Amino acid sequence: MIDEEDYYFKLAEGSLFEEAMALHYQRYQEVGFIKEDEDDPYVNSSKYFVVQTVDTQEVVGVTRLIFNPLQDLPTIRYFDIFEEQMEKLMLLDSGKYAEVSAFTKMPKHDVGLGLIRTIFKYSMETDLSHWVCCVDERVYRYLNRIFKFPFEVIGEPTVYLGSKSIPCMLNISECLVALKEKRKPLYDYLMESENKTIGEEV
Repeated sequence: MIDEEDYYFKLAEGSLFEEAMALHYQRYQEVGFIKEDEDDPYVNSSKYFVVQTVDTQEVVGVTRLIFNPLQDLPTIRYFDIFEEQMEKLMLLDSGKYAEVSAFTKMPKHDVGLGLIRTIFKYSMETDLSHWVCCVDERVYRYLNRIFKFPFEVIGEPTVYLGSKSIPCMLNISECLVALKEKRKPLYDYLMESENKTIGEEV
């Protein structure tokens, strides 16, 4: 169990933006997802979100939302997307979708759900309706177990950044309706704006 009063979850601005990018690069290099000095073409079109420890202000977790045009999102570029799903995505207004990316944290800091809540809240505040993402097969199974709501598969799984990944889409409003019915503690947690203690019981 984690006491979230030990952490700040926030949009990364100013120097925090640089720290968020640094952690992303560091962790992805450690696991072999990116090479040293490899350029990231999505930095300037992304909003980064971080977790900081209250006591030391250290950034221990990060994720981002990429706001490129649909065809330029990494999942759409690098995966074979099903025609039917692509047609659905193309019906969305620009500004209604973003790609979730760069999700990582330091070991011994169980802050993953807090990061997810942070981008949920930001998405609702900015009227985003859909997320696009590509997730490792094991992470995909974990997310479906936690959320009890399927991240909709929109294309063929393929090896991306060193692991077999699944291209997915999440309808945010549909997910929240399902959570309210099937995973009420998790729904309440995602809707809560203040830091609370959270654990696997959600």
